[in-house]
Formats: sequence, C-alpha cells, structure tokens
Amino acid sequence: MLTIREKKKRGILIIRPSALGDTLLLAPALYQLAHEKELTFVGRRPGIDFLEPLTARCLDYEKGGWHTLFSQKPLCRDLPDFDIERAVCFLTDPDGDATKGLRACFQDIPVHCFPPFPSSQDNTHVALYLALCLNASGLPVDPELAIKEAKRTALLNGNNQEKSAPMAVFHPGSGSEKKNYPLEFWFELVQDKSLAIFHKKIVLLGPDEQGLYEQSEKEWRDINIEIIFCPRNEELRSLLKRASLYIGHDSGITHLSALLGAPTIALFRNSHWEQWAPLGPEVTVIAHDGDYQAIVTRIREKI
Repeated sequence: MLTIREKKKRGILIIRPSALGDTLLLAPALYQLAHEKELTFVGRRPGIDFLEPLTARCLDYEKGGWHTLFSQKPLCRDLPDFDIERAVCFLTDPDGDATKGLRACFQDIPVHCFPPFPSSQDNTHVALYLALCLNASGLPVDPELAIKEAKRTALLNGNNQEKSAPMAVFHPGSGSEKKNYPLEFWFELVQDKSLAIFHKKIVLLGPDEQGLYEQSEKEWRDINIEIIFCPRNEELRSLLKRASLYIGHDSGITHLSALLGAPTIALFRNSHWEQWAPLGPEVTVIAHDGDYQAIVTRIREKI
C-alpha cells in the first residue's frame, strides 16, 4: 500500500468514473477551479479526453490501480509525483470502502466522498449538485455562478473556431433506448423543408447505436444523408464545433455539443430535463409530450 504525503498544498484530486455526459457535467465547476488550483481528474474515457483543457492532467480510472480503492489494500500507483492538497470523489460507496482506501493513500490529506448523483427526490441539476459538493468540500467554487457561466460561455471551445457552410448534425441515439424518439420521427425531421437551408446534413452514430446503424443505414442513404459512425474524439469535436445546428437526445454527445457552443436542440423523453439539461450559450430543451408534429413545429421555430 502506497502512502502519499502532502507537500506544497496546491493540487486537487477529483475522482468521478462515469459515462460521457455524466463526466462532462463537471465542466462548470472545473472551469471555475482551473483558475485557482492545479486539477488532477480521474475518470473514464471518452469523457476525460474532452475535459483535459480544464485540468493539469486527466487519468484513466481503469488504469493505475484506482479500482483497488474498494479493496483492503489499495494501489494508488499513479500518485507519487502529485502535490495533492485535497481529494474529492463521486462514487457509489455505501460501505465507505473507497473513502477508507483514499484515506489510506492520503493519510495527511482531507478526503471527501459524495454519491455520484443527487437523490431521486432531489431535482437539482446534476452540474449544480456536483458544484455544491465541491463547495462543501472546501473548494473555491461558487455553484450558482458556475452554472450561469456555463449557460453563457462555451466552456470547452477554447479557440472559437469559425463555422463552415451551413451544416446540421443529427444524433438519433443515446445510451438508453427508452430516451430515444422513434426513427420515423428522425426520417421525417431531416427531410423537413425548414432544414433545406443547411447545405450539409450529417447523422452521427456512436458505439451505443450499432444496432440502430444496422437498422437504419439504408433509409438514411436513401434520403441522401451522410452517416458518420463512431468518429474519433478530435473528429467529433471538430464536427460539433463547425455545426450550425445540432439536434439530439439526452446523451453525452448532446452535452458535448452544448459545451462546445454549437446551437443545440436537446430532445428529452423519459428523463428529467430539469436535472440533465445540457449547458451552453445556445441550448433549447424540448420535452416529449406525445405529439411529434408539435415537436417538429417547435424545432422549425428555432431555426
């Protein structure tokens, strides 16, 4: 077991091994903290790759022994050269094993552990919840201000890349099928006359949509829509930054689009938009009410 002792009291370790969207909702708090502290973030890919600009370093939770925090002999092999002032983790840890493991590694350093999400009875936005937890751990985070900044600034768009010719990007999938609008809705939407202003239309499908890709590839090609399947991180980032319009479900890619500053329309179904609405300067949330034609009408009004 490795024991790391505090040196210069300047670095902050934050651990949140989550899916893409869950990870990206840390961005508002990290954006604030990055001006004050050296941040080491431990999470999962691909989320850590997109948060890298807001941190001193991002580490893969699946490597370096982080999973052993839940064991009696944790192996924190990635930590020897870090000057850690405080550790904060967001983990499902009902028995407190991860907290014990972190304290075993950081005997002289405050350790704070929180559940990864607010309780089911709490409608607090997840990004605000995370910022509130970091504030409660003693870090210089103003939770309300962090969310306000995320709504007016593209936190992950560092160079404000110029838009190309008008291009619309559609993401008809998500990590949960119950959140998805039916394919028929998407086929009708992309052919709507209001979208004729876009010279290029792209359907974006990720690894969670392998079955959707196989099911719908022919239909997309029949209506002359380009399909991009599982783009690399840099290709995805570039595509979203160039998008004149992005439309997608409650998904990690939708959160990424909003944080990059793309005009984003987020479609919600069977999830709580109050807790999960994407954050960005040009975000419209449309919640499913059973009337798909009314939803298309609302989209037309935003174009």
